[in-house]
Amino acid sequence: MKQKNTNIAWLCCLMLIFSQPLFAQDDDDSTKSIKPLRIGVKVGVPNIITANAEYVTPLLGNRVALAIDWMSLSKTVDETSINYNNFEIGTNIYFNKKGKGLYGGLSYFSFDGEGTFTETEFDNGSIEDGTGKIEFNTINLKLGAKLGRTFYFRIEVGYGFGDIPEFIVVTNNDGTQTTSEDIPEIPGIETSGIPNFNFGIGFSFL
Repeated sequence: MKQKNTNIAWLCCLMLIFSQPLFAQDDDDSTKSIKPLRIGVKVGVPNIITANAEYVTPLLGNRVALAIDWMSLSKTVDETSINYNNFEIGTNIYFNKKGKGLYGGLSYFSFDGEGTFTETEFDNGSIEDGTGKIEFNTINLKLGAKLGRTFYFRIEVGYGFGDIPEFIVVTNNDGTQTTSEDIPEIPGIETSGIPNFNFGIGFSFL
């Protein structure tokens, strides 16, 4: 799994480098608006599919942007039904004064999920259904590129640093029994942190 994630990271970095000239636009035309409000979607790991919003501020010559990602999803993983919410807020610092092209990102990521476990063996030997919560936070460092103006394409690669739990405490439906279960294999999540790879599209406004 780690070797696979490493290969994906190298591939994404190469795509960032070589795709930049293909989508380059006339950065010397100062009469064009940077269209600071961007709304779109991202697909990747660990957040699968998220709604994304970004606003480029005037700071540092239109280089500093505020970004928010949000997702709510129900999914079955390893016969466990999981309802979870991802929320991410942070800043993107663009290398270009037009608020596009290559950027570095710093963000706070919050994962809050609840799993429904069926036919689980509890500490007293009973086999029942139960629920358990999965919660953790990470600090993410990213390298990304926004390519295009009104309609844009976005790609990001990075890593989230945090303490990811290895197991979940499951409680039966009447709250009298507990047991520990391994965390379901949620795509992209490792105990040492979370690799970040995503692609996005959207529209710029204003």
